[in-house]
Amino acid sequence: MDKLIFKKEDDFVSSNDIVVPWKILIVDDEDGIHQVTTLALKQFVFDERPLVFFHAYSAQQATEILNIHKDIALVLLDVVMESNHAGLKLIKVIRNDLKNSSIRIILRTGQPGQAPERQIIRDYDINDYKTKTELTSNKLFTLMYAALRAYRDIITLQKSKKGLKKLISASRGISSSRVLTEFIRVTLEQLVVLLNIDETALFSCETGAFELIDKYLDIYLVNGHQERIKLEDLSPDKKNIVLSTIDRQANVFENDKFVMYCANPNHIVLFYAHMNQSLSDLDINILSIFTENMIVTLENIYLNELISESQKEMVYRLGEVVESRSKETGNHVKRVAYYSECLALLVGLPRNEAELLKTASPMHDIGKIAIPDAILTKPGKLDPEEWEIMKTHTTRGAEILEGSELMVIKLSRIVALTHHEKWDGTGYPCGLKGDDIHIYGRITAIADVFDALGSDRCYKKAWPLDQIVSYFKEHKGKQFDPRLIDLLLENLDDFLAIGERFKDKGLN
Repeated sequence: MDKLIFKKEDDFVSSNDIVVPWKILIVDDEDGIHQVTTLALKQFVFDERPLVFFHAYSAQQATEILNIHKDIALVLLDVVMESNHAGLKLIKVIRNDLKNSSIRIILRTGQPGQAPERQIIRDYDINDYKTKTELTSNKLFTLMYAALRAYRDIITLQKSKKGLKKLISASRGISSSRVLTEFIRVTLEQLVVLLNIDETALFSCETGAFELIDKYLDIYLVNGHQERIKLEDLSPDKKNIVLSTIDRQANVFENDKFVMYCANPNHIVLFYAHMNQSLSDLDINILSIFTENMIVTLENIYLNELISESQKEMVYRLGEVVESRSKETGNHVKRVAYYSECLALLVGLPRNEAELLKTASPMHDIGKIAIPDAILTKPGKLDPEEWEIMKTHTTRGAEILEGSELMVIKLSRIVALTHHEKWDGTGYPCGLKGDDIHIYGRITAIADVFDALGSDRCYKKAWPLDQIVSYFKEHKGKQFDPRLIDLLLENLDDFLAIGERFKDKGLN
């Protein structure tokens, strides 16, 4: 026969829920075997799931079905069909070509002489061998229970292994996050990969904000969208599960939704997700382990922030000490820092690199600590000999910062050494030209001069903005990198806003 029959799976859909049946493939060239087997197992149920039958009358038809339905649990397979060994060849196709090691294969034959039991069990990867005459209704029931139980356990183990692999990969991804925004982005991406999730969002708030009704939350969606929203404006189901999570300070799982609770001393982070299916025990276990790894990462982020802020504070204070010797104001170093960061971002440096430059640039004049007061604070113009001594603050600064393994100190050394080099090669200490001057030095040079011209000093008044703009236009391509000057002038309002934010106290 050449019939290829698929029973519709929606025959098993109840009015209340969808029950996924066990898929059984009967492969036999005798139509009577199909009918008898189907009739005998009509009422069979295992783990509250019925059976759905697929019928093939040749090994070729069976291969077509197996290619379409990767989740067939059991094959009842005849040996002799279109050829004397068609069934045996199909076994090798299933195991070797289709790479399906989970499907249970029950070989049943009406001609044992064509397939001796000991030889077949030894040479072929099958799970049982029966003659058709010995498969009574009771024996068939017993066989089905044993085979489906084995298949269920194999699939559970495979899912666990896949889940563990995803969990390890996901945890590795979040463990490399060093800042909160990166942690949020990576974790949301990993959650979508880890589970079949329809909707994912993150709710973040400041520590101590347990009375969240009057607080705004930051909402991050997996596509990168971010908005601020009041908790009271969330839909009731989201609001209730979020409040429950905050109240318990633990993960909350509700059927097809969950919220994972993470917190460090600075932030409460809640990961909300809505799935298109109910959470299994395996899903909950994976998410619980994943949460533990997230909490560790969030704590590490907090510690990194503490270290980073401590480094910044140290650099700023050291910069302020140096600047105070030369009668500069403390806010000068902060303005230079933020001008440098702004220009770094505008020129296309990565955000983490711009952040490092913001921390490093206040050290640009660290070498002045080695310049005598008589020269450093001289109210009038320096004579040639004094000027040569003053110029050594670049190399002395580089010497002071030499040898550190801290990235911020390495960057500070570059800035200290190169921020007085000029685009046309007339600067000092090395007379570098153009792109040979490190980008950090070129950026800090502009930030330093922009602030110096626009600030009151004991020896001068701040220049008007139009004169500052004229100065940079005049020295574009001479003292300064022309591309950086264009970016400065095109985004002048951003720099003026920084200047206003860190305005010197007592000065207009």
